[in-house]
Amino acid sequence: MTLQEVLEAHRETTPSAVALVARGDDIEYAAIGEETRESVFPIASVTKPIVATAAMLLVRDGRIGLDDPIATWLPELAKPVVVRTPGGPVDDVVPVTNAITVRHLLTSRCGWGFTADFSLPVTQKLLEDVPPHDPPPPDEWLKQLAGVPLLHQPGDGWLYNTSYDVLGLLVHRVTGSLPDFLAERFYVPLGMTNTGFTSETFPSGAGGLRSTADDLLAFNRFLLEGDLLAELAVDTMTASEREAARIFLEGQGWGIGGSVDVAEIDPWNVAGRYGWVGGSGTAAHVIPSQGLITILLTRTVMTSPTSPLVMRDFWLSAMQTL
Repeated sequence: MTLQEVLEAHRETTPSAVALVARGDDIEYAAIGEETRESVFPIASVTKPIVATAAMLLVRDGRIGLDDPIATWLPELAKPVVVRTPGGPVDDVVPVTNAITVRHLLTSRCGWGFTADFSLPVTQKLLEDVPPHDPPPPDEWLKQLAGVPLLHQPGDGWLYNTSYDVLGLLVHRVTGSLPDFLAERFYVPLGMTNTGFTSETFPSGAGGLRSTADDLLAFNRFLLEGDLLAELAVDTMTASEREAARIFLEGQGWGIGGSVDVAEIDPWNVAGRYGWVGGSGTAAHVIPSQGLITILLTRTVMTSPTSPLVMRDFWLSAMQTL
């Protein structure tokens, strides 16, 4: 099916969408509903690769080091504790054996975050004390997070999401303003004129950006044409971590800021394919070996970590489009 046919086939469940596939200067575009290429969408977790790339630029600039303790810039998080057992009570804790580092945030191994089991007491406390929606200003958010124990020792396992809110605030502290730094390094030089945070109060590095198909195309071209992608798209996970994170990653790996295809489970899985999906119904990926960029923006909120059928059909069509 063409991109337009894919979107039309899912119009009942996904009434508004923009799809874009690009290889070099060849671009195919489709839209349904009232959407156009200029339509601005909340991109949710598609924010993560952008913030990860910003952090890696700071590493290259020598302003932060991968193995620097995050407490250097986020002293509120200098003394975390760890629950003794994952399913145990939140007040049965032990000290950390090593500091949380920048590398732990980038690889989602800081100890805060989500597993497939949302019923764990420490996960429930994380959701209650640091809710993902309507967060307070950064300083207050950090104080609230500091009161939540880690699920495991820093570096000992992969957890989803929270690392990237912490990473965003670290970049915010280092640069003086995460929004301004993103504008300086990406929006202005790449012409991303319609990208920015949805909230002025809390610049969420885990999922706070809004953007357009063409702005995301510009960012992913920056990745494809530059030399950072090789660092971002290196699978950092062990086999056991991939299995534990299957609900989020569907058998693929996790690099820095996004998933990395390591197994040909579905027809669109290509080794080294890098990118991520957002809970607002968005997805952006780059396939270095094929010079291909795929972007899907919808307004249909995902009801589970599993990618919806419209995304799967889009990815399948994208592989055959250009």
